[in-house]
Amino acid sequence: MPRPIRDLALLLGLVLAGLTTGCSSESAPVTALPSTSQHPAGSQRLATVTYGVPADVITMVLPTTGAQSRATQGLDIFGKLAAARELSACAGRQGGNAPADEPPLMFTRFADLPDLEYLRVHGFGGGVLVPETPPTGPVATGTSPTAEDRLRRCTARARAVTRELHRLYIPLESQWFTQLASLRNDPDVRRAYRTFSACLAGHQVKAKDEETFFALADQRLQAADTVGVRRLSTAYATCMKPVEDVREPLREQLQERFRVAHTREISALRARLPSKIRDLETRYGIRFSVPSP
Repeated sequence: MPRPIRDLALLLGLVLAGLTTGCSSESAPVTALPSTSQHPAGSQRLATVTYGVPADVITMVLPTTGAQSRATQGLDIFGKLAAARELSACAGRQGGNAPADEPPLMFTRFADLPDLEYLRVHGFGGGVLVPETPPTGPVATGTSPTAEDRLRRCTARARAVTRELHRLYIPLESQWFTQLASLRNDPDVRRAYRTFSACLAGHQVKAKDEETFFALADQRLQAADTVGVRRLSTAYATCMKPVEDVREPLREQLQERFRVAHTREISALRARLPSKIRDLETRYGIRFSVPSP
């Protein structure tokens, strides 16, 4: 006997988790700062956003600063938001909204491009929930077709929406973030990092490196220790500043060479990405947004 359509609620929840977190695995090989999907939505705050696509769409695919990475986050979440809208609409055609326990959409920051200004204002875990997420609610029961058949159709449609956008920019963005990661081994960057742990110690933070620090920050987030998280966020923003002072000009130089080496791909992206974003905005009644301090 086919399972009732109420089973679709659980299955859609699992699929949407894949759409909102799994999409990142298709993206550039980046390291996320703590604060996103591993923590309960109740511990997060709705992000303050600015609407509108940057004048130069290339900066959000090839960011060189933490501030520019806000648009990179916006582009990443825009594809997930469009997919979530498609999934929600598909579920609606089956008799209800997407399930109420679906994972929330969140902006994800990057360890190789820390946005120190944003961290000083919001801290880890602050201002990450995305506005305009699809409505949630019960999924109606029924008997035919099976929940699995309906799920496959909804999933395929949502993933196809994500691919529409990803295929335009992910190949180039992936190469760029690989280049950014290579700066970790630059001699000047390594020297700058030597001050990091000593600076943290001066803020009474016991962490020998970034990995240890992020583990500590994650513990405080899990414990919902808002005072501890705020203290760690301030310490990180202060102690990472000397490292960023060294990395930012190196990124600018790296980007100049990268743009020359990828002129054709960049021209194609400029021609196609803005129209695709406008198309998805119109199709799903959403707006491109970026987190703002």
